[in-house]
Amino acid sequence: MNRGLMANKKRNFIIAVAIPVLILLGMMIKPAATVVYGQEILLETKAVDPTDLFRGDYVYLNFKIADVPKSKVSVPVDQEDVYVSLKPEGKYYVVDSVSLDEPEQGIYLKGRVYGLDPGSEVYYVDYSLDKYFVEQGTGKDLETGSQRGKLVGTVKVLNGYGVLTEVVEGE
Repeated sequence: MNRGLMANKKRNFIIAVAIPVLILLGMMIKPAATVVYGQEILLETKAVDPTDLFRGDYVYLNFKIADVPKSKVSVPVDQEDVYVSLKPEGKYYVVDSVSLDEPEQGIYLKGRVYGLDPGSEVYYVDYSLDKYFVEQGTGKDLETGSQRGKLVGTVKVLNGYGVLTEVVEGE
């Protein structure tokens, strides 16, 4: 009887340890698959804030594709998930169209609309690509590049999910 109780405790311990590990591994699958299999695109950015006292240097980014003209949105949207189809324009990708349905082909990002700016007729779309941590002491360099309008974000995209892989000063 004692042996059965010990085996039961051991099994419960293994399950208690395995569940959080499996959850963490599951959370890594989508970003890892995107980095490995996703298509690489370049997006124009501008930095907002280079440092955080508690987390070190990072660049808070505002992508140009976050400001979507009302003319590109074919359905009424307000604080909901949308799919933003992108197209190449020169070496960068820009907004082509916005819909509530996932596109069957092409490059697109899933984002969330956070309202229409009434003065400019532009929707703000958040893609959760807005922070990029950098090596300590280099955040100010990127901020300087941003002030000159020269930052470029490299993003890997797979099935609407994007991973920001690099931010550099462009041409």
